[in-house]
Amino acid sequence: MSSHTESSNFVEFEQHVAKLFHKGGWTVETPKANQPGYDLAIRKGDLVAAVQVKWLRANVSTPMIQRFESFLESKEGQRFNYGFFVTTKGYAGPARALMRAWGEDTKIHCGVALEHKFDWIDPDKITDGKDEQDSQGSTGIEKPIYFGVFTCKGGVGKTTVSAHLAGAFALQGFNVALVDLDPEQNLQKLVGDGVFVPNPKGIGTNIQVFDGQDWHEDAARDCQIVICDCSPALERNPKELIEKLDYCIIPTTLNPLGINKHGKVIQSTVEEIRKINTIAHLFVLVNNFKQPGANHLRVLKRAFFEAYKEIKKTDDKFHCIDPEEVCIRASDQLYYWGIHLLENPDSPLSELAFKLIGGKCHPREDFINLSDYIENKAALGSLRNASS
Repeated sequence: MSSHTESSNFVEFEQHVAKLFHKGGWTVETPKANQPGYDLAIRKGDLVAAVQVKWLRANVSTPMIQRFESFLESKEGQRFNYGFFVTTKGYAGPARALMRAWGEDTKIHCGVALEHKFDWIDPDKITDGKDEQDSQGSTGIEKPIYFGVFTCKGGVGKTTVSAHLAGAFALQGFNVALVDLDPEQNLQKLVGDGVFVPNPKGIGTNIQVFDGQDWHEDAARDCQIVICDCSPALERNPKELIEKLDYCIIPTTLNPLGINKHGKVIQSTVEEIRKINTIAHLFVLVNNFKQPGANHLRVLKRAFFEAYKEIKKTDDKFHCIDPEEVCIRASDQLYYWGIHLLENPDSPLSELAFKLIGGKCHPREDFINLSDYIENKAALGSLRNASS
């Protein structure tokens, strides 16, 4: 197999990509300076395509591809029949999961520029979160990665976040254990015994659900990720599980009532967690996000970050996620998640709000983004390599 190109900078790599397309019979055009959205335009007969060139020393992350996807859907991008996303190295797990989520009518083709050819990734052949381009290694993890999802009150989406974050990791090729620690047991009501995520080209992955009282790590030896849907009362959660947490997600809402009401409660929640666990990275996540308009968003974000500035001063593992970077958007798919079980209580099937509608699925995109953000921001290394 050809080796990766050894271009030392972006200009060299862009020239190499242009030569490879020219070799394939395309006419290559360089856009005008500072043209947003793409780096090269290529033509062959009646076809015209935009090319995004990424010279990277690490694997491509999801937001990079989504930005290109957004460009192709814009008025300017609609003139292109296709989009080619070309990089130097490979694609991280969340990015591959995003590719698997695309419908057959996607305009984007992702690949790596090798020395003498392109190596295009076929989403249908992404079987288990591993491929030749992933230099991070396999998904095998010697000990599972533990997540805890906390809320200071009901109704802000703890169970929804727990289940769908598990789904995002399952799409990346991880088997996931969901541990229901909440006395309400809403997780078990909506997910049942678990969800199987099929893969037409491979074995697929599964999400297994465990009652907190029955949980033991040996019961899920094939799971690389453990996500705990925690009780709002911290003292009701087993101390030995809280001690194991590598990451904690705290969902909240971006509105005046949510910011004022949740801020102090979340601060006390963080203080209580830290009495037991000083190593976990803590993330405050905006759930059920509704775009309020530019002016209102600016005011709300200022108040949002202000509410947590005291925690950030003393806790370098506390992350207040900018909702414009990562959030869980309000959608009917999430709002009506589980309605099939209400309509048919005897249904043996559980499912997540990940179905494509018109080739799109905001919940799927948002939770893949969340998993990508955690992996890149927590500074604990790739989830694929976390074995210590």
